[in-house]
This record gives sequence, C-alpha cells and structure tokens, in this order.
Amino acid sequence: MTRSLSAVLTSIRPLLGGTAALIAGNNLLGVVLPLRMEAAGYPVALTGAIMAAYYFGLALGGWRGKRVILRIGHIRAFAAFAALAATVTLAYTAFTHPAAWVALRVVNGFCIAGLTATIESWLNTKSSNQTRGRILGFYMLTYYLAIVVGQTMVNLADPTAPDLFMLAAALTVVSLIPVAMISLGEPNLSDSRVLSVKALYAASPVGLIGAAVAGLMIGSFYALGIVFASRIGLSVTEAAMFMSTVVLGGLAFQLPMGVLADRYDRRLIMSIALIAVGGLWLILSGSAAAGIPFTALLVMALLFGGAMSSIYPLCVAETFDRLERKYYVAASGRLLMIHSIGATVGPMVAAALMAVFGPYSFFLFESAVALIYAMYVLMRLGVRPSIPKALREKYVPLPDVAPIATGLDPRCQNENGRDC
Repeated sequence: MTRSLSAVLTSIRPLLGGTAALIAGNNLLGVVLPLRMEAAGYPVALTGAIMAAYYFGLALGGWRGKRVILRIGHIRAFAAFAALAATVTLAYTAFTHPAAWVALRVVNGFCIAGLTATIESWLNTKSSNQTRGRILGFYMLTYYLAIVVGQTMVNLADPTAPDLFMLAAALTVVSLIPVAMISLGEPNLSDSRVLSVKALYAASPVGLIGAAVAGLMIGSFYALGIVFASRIGLSVTEAAMFMSTVVLGGLAFQLPMGVLADRYDRRLIMSIALIAVGGLWLILSGSAAAGIPFTALLVMALLFGGAMSSIYPLCVAETFDRLERKYYVAASGRLLMIHSIGATVGPMVAAALMAVFGPYSFFLFESAVALIYAMYVLMRLGVRPSIPKALREKYVPLPDVAPIATGLDPRCQNENGRDC
C-alpha cells in the first residue's frame, strides 16, 4: 500500500503544485483588498459588503460552475476559469468604484469554485478507496499552507501599489501550467441523488444550522479579520501573522478534534469547540483593548483558529451519521451551499456592527454567534439520543475555507470507489 500511495502522490504532485499557486494568489488578494480599502478610507460596512460578494460568488460557482465544466470539458473549463480569475485580479487596479469591486468579487468567487471543483475531481479520479483519505490529507495540508504563504506575501510590497495584484494574478496563471502539462482522464462529475434542505434539516438540524453558523464565523473572519487587526494598531506584518496563525491553528487541530469526535458524541465536541471560540473571542476583546502582548495574541489566535475550523467538519460528520450513505454526496453539496450563504451574510453583519460600535464589536459578534449556537447544540443533546459509536461514520478533516472538497471525502464513496 505504501508503494501504491507513493505512486499516486507522484502522479498528483503537479495538481497539488497548481493548487498551491492558485490558493496562494487568491488569499494574497483576499488580504490586499481590505487593506487597500482601509487605506482609501472606505467605510467598514462597505468593505464588508465587497468582501462578502466573494462568498456569494462561491455559492454561485458551487451551484452553476459544474454545468460549465460539463459543457466544455475540464481542461478548457480550468483554463477559462483561471484566465478569468487572473483578469479580474488585474481589473481591481483599473476599476476602483465600489460597485465594480462587488461585481469583480462575485466573478472571482465563481471562478475559484470552478477551479477547485476541477482540481478536486481530478484528485478523486487518481485516488482509490485505500488512498483517498490520505490524498485528502495532503490536499488539506497544501491548501492551508498555501493560504499562509499567500497572506504572508502581503509583506513583499506596499498594499496600496499595484505590485501585489500583479503577483496574485501571476500565481493564478501559474496554476495553469501543471494542468496543461500532465495527462489526466476526464473526471466524473455525474449528478448525485437529490436531497432537499427540508429533508436535511429533519435528519440533522444541528448539522444544517451549524454549517450556516460556521459560514458566518469563517466568512466574517477571513473578510474582515485583517481590517480588525489594522484597526487595533497592528502593522501589516503583524496583521498578516495574526491571520496566518489562525489558519495554522485550523490545520493543527483537525486530527485531535477528529479523535475526540470519533470517541464522544459529535454534538458534545461541537458545543465545546463553539464555547472555546466564544470564550477566546471574549478574552481577545478585553485583552486587545488592554494592550495584550503580541505573542499572547498569537497563542490565542492559534487556539481560536483550531476551534473555529473544527465546526464545519463536525457538522458534516454529525449529518452523515443520521443519513443513508446514498445521500452523502447530495448532503455535502447542500451543506456547502448553506455554509456559503452564511459566509456571505457574516461579513455584512460584522461590518455593520463595527461601523456602529467600533472594531471590538467584531469580537463580540463572533463570540455571540458561537455561544448562542453552543447552547442550542447542548439543548439538542437532550432532545435526540446519541448515535452508537459502532454506527458512526469516521470523522474526516475537511478544509472549511475550501468551497468544494466533496469528491475527496472517502465517506462519499461506495465499495466500488464511485460516488454513492
């Protein structure tokens, strides 16, 4: 099996390289844009609306992007999405009106959804039931580290200059090279069984609502976290380090949270994670106002990132435990849609609060959302019994910042290695 996995990793290395370039460029853009809007004096509510448009684009891409791929083929679709994403990245420097930036963010999100869907379906094609989980792990590692690298690149030039936009566009174009140079079969993106939102809620209200809550928190943090860091007096370098530490926390805590989620009731672990998110945000709020040392801020950011990034994978695990396997793919798509909607709403609400009550209301918003939902999850423990351990699906770490990742989930495959 080791030899088989080694051979598979060799074959997917170019795809992982393309993923790294794409995600690094996209996350560099995600940091530069709010910093540029801050420097230009945009109201924080407007910044939140512009950044939220990206998640709306992700939702559209998850809904309609597949049709584009099926119509013109994977390689051509990937090339088209990448070319459009690079063009949009450069267009930010030419069109500076807020309405234009909203439109560009929507298109940007749509393209990223299409690009990641194509990459992940190819990775799924190159994997087997025995290797799929490990390939997902390598994909997650690549994805998270690329986010950190992309955010750190903001230190390479002045965020108000066009240089970083050109770098982000160049990285997007570079992601085309591996796809153009390797020979891969056309992945399967066949339709799965249909599952309505109503049916999904009936099966797992905790999972469905939790996906929206995770989206609210993730969307608002990645859209406005850099703005908050700037407004409490952190330098660009410190702000980028703060954001990257949260991402690294999300990566580092996936496996420990998985061990706990497989041993105890998922809802109990989810409520603990939510309480940790809410509590840490409250502590951060008071500490930042009192002038907390930067090292201590990073430690809390690491813990916060680990807890926050565990919510969405726990929601998926809780939902799968209460469904027949044949509905896993459909349920995963619905949860991603709900997550994207939450991520669209979150930045707008958080930005509105920051505009009225100041930067520290950003902490309070995240904390309130987490703690209120934690109480709901704890209440559900007494309403519906736990799933016996022997009947639970194994917890699978998932990148909550990735818009797709459904095809690589080993739980969404049957005994023949095909989608359920």
